[in-house]
Amino acid sequence: MVLFIVYTALATHPVLTMSGKWSDKIYHFSGYFGVMAWYAQFIRQRLLTVVLLVLLGITLEFAQMLVNTRSFEWADMLANVSGVVIAAIMIRGVLAKLLCFVEGWFRK
Repeated sequence: MVLFIVYTALATHPVLTMSGKWSDKIYHFSGYFGVMAWYAQFIRQRLLTVVLLVLLGITLEFAQMLVNTRSFEWADMLANVSGVVIAAIMIRGVLAKLLCFVEGWFRK
């Protein structure tokens, strides 16, 4: 999942497309939300996971300035960080048993 985020952030051509004013922000938010929600369920160092994913989101946004077809946006960085932080908060509540539920569903 992390490699997919890195690839899509730095690819010279868009990997995913969606029409709409906020479509790329939805991708940024949901990508980081999904990674944080998934890893936080089985990694005990959640704070370290939050810090590393926030740093990844910030670093990749700056790295996009090095790719001619990509552009740096503060709003994308905010969407990345928001996805991580909201997932970290939600993992203590409604998402706490999501991984167990999904794995149990596939075992049936």
